[in-house]
Amino acid sequence: MTKSAMTFSMLMVLALTAYLAAGQPASAISVELAKKCREMAIKAHPPQMAGSKATGIEKAERDSFRECVAKGDKPEK
Repeated sequence: MTKSAMTFSMLMVLALTAYLAAGQPASAISVELAKKCREMAIKAHPPQMAGSKATGIEKAERDSFRECVAKGDKPEK
């Protein structure tokens, strides 16, 4: 095998390995699920009045939203 053919083969193997290692892209959530999870997160952790001290409500709301999206808004059994 010539040197250029061997180099080409190695490049193809590396490209295929990189492609397979990348995996599948994450699917986007639906608009309906995002709206429902947002409403549930705000209802569970209502926003504070402007000027009040930070109490961690924002982080709790974000965590609640992420948890809702992760489980796809399916009720726990």
